[in-house]
Amino acid sequence: MKKTIFVSVLSMFTAGVFAQSGLDNQLKEAQCKSAADEIAKGEKASQDAKKGAKSSTWVKLAAAYEDMAINCGKDSMASEKAYNAYKKALEVEAGGKGTKEIEAALTSQKIYSALMQQGAGFYNGKNFTSALKLFRIASEVSPKDTTASLYTGIVAQLAKDNEAAKIYFNKFIEQGGKDAAVFYSLSEVYKNEKNTAKAVEVLKKGIASNPGDKDLKGTLVNLQLSSGNSEEAINELKKLIEADPTNVNNMLNLAILYDNGGKKEEALGWYKKILAIDPTNYDCNFNLGVFHFNQAVEIKKEVDKMDMKEYQKNGKAVEDKACAKFGEAKPHFDICKSVREKEGKALDQDLTDNLNSLTTVLEQCSKRK
Repeated sequence: MKKTIFVSVLSMFTAGVFAQSGLDNQLKEAQCKSAADEIAKGEKASQDAKKGAKSSTWVKLAAAYEDMAINCGKDSMASEKAYNAYKKALEVEAGGKGTKEIEAALTSQKIYSALMQQGAGFYNGKNFTSALKLFRIASEVSPKDTTASLYTGIVAQLAKDNEAAKIYFNKFIEQGGKDAAVFYSLSEVYKNEKNTAKAVEVLKKGIASNPGDKDLKGTLVNLQLSSGNSEEAINELKKLIEADPTNVNNMLNLAILYDNGGKKEEALGWYKKILAIDPTNYDCNFNLGVFHFNQAVEIKKEVDKMDMKEYQKNGKAVEDKACAKFGEAKPHFDICKSVREKEGKALDQDLTDNLNSLTTVLEQCSKRK
């Protein structure tokens, strides 16, 4: 199972540019020329010693770049330039009367939209590094906005900047974001860093935010299994089964955990529950066949340890018990064979070997009678 974050919604931020394409070309060009002219004037003014010392000069330049980013789009980094111009204006103002107005412009919906729109353009062109740069700034502009932190985390992961991905996915979660795919993606980042404890913590947070998400729960179980934490995996599987009592895959995983952990009676109980729901379940029947076969082998070992005197006294009874167990194994392997034949598939080598071994053993058992 792999949960994926789909980012097609990023296209909403390019709407401002694409909506213009239906306008008359002359109007479009006029908008671009106007923005370019204002930028040229603003750049010239900013380089003048007197004018460059006024915050209003930088505010006008920033506004011109905003218009270029939103209405024209010929300068793909215009939104960043607008942001930097506002920052310069704030620096020049140095706490003066215009500070609040500049700060408002730096956190406005207009600059935010410009950054997100151009970031989305880079994303759509698969330039993830530049998209990440603009989305980062957008997240600074609107620090409580989950959309900015979400997209920054997504693009950071695509750009293989795991540190940034962790920062912004965690920020998204801290802001109250509940997208299950974010919890999955963040846990994968920690998992790949071998930080299993953190990956588990993230998944548990995700499950708390999305109590009905089966994929997150399954991912948590798989992570605990792969890290050798079988007791935690058992507890999580029990919760999954309680929530979905007919899911044989969860039951099978629980039975296998008990089986591998030496808790044979618990394992047998779950194998039987699975067959009550799905009598021809291949994996369950195969495991049960192996379960009874191994029990028979252990019983047979008792005979091999006997001396002649003990064998004459108890050997036949123990061999009969072993043969009975071998007999219990055979029907389960026969079902597996039938399932594969109905599917039109070749028999697995393990299944063929087990059936051949059982045929030989049961023939020997039959000759003893």
